[in-house]
Amino acid sequence: MNNFPQPNAHAEASAERAVYDREAVYRILDEGFICHVGFVVDARPFVIPTGYARVDDKLLIHGSQASRMLRTLSKGIDVCVTVTLVDGLVLARSAFHHSMNYRSVVVLAR
Repeated sequence: MNNFPQPNAHAEASAERAVYDREAVYRILDEGFICHVGFVVDARPFVIPTGYARVDDKLLIHGSQASRMLRTLSKGIDVCVTVTLVDGLVLARSAFHHSMNYRSVVVLAR
């Protein structure tokens, strides 16, 4: 987690609302407790929900050493870790007009 943002890793939709401040990222990571870990094995994408913790600039991912996720990540492949905090639901008369207020972090790493 050294570069904020990483090259070619910036928000495109609602880019004016994106924040890349290190402390803002840490606040979201410290408040959350579930992340989704995305990776590819044999040309097939996987996204696994799991627990995590932040220690300084490192994310510690919870899981069994025997799991496909941790065995695969230990090979040094590209990974995407996302954390989302839902702050509120915005309900409308039609389901197509519902929305939500949220904060999220996307970490790209290897």
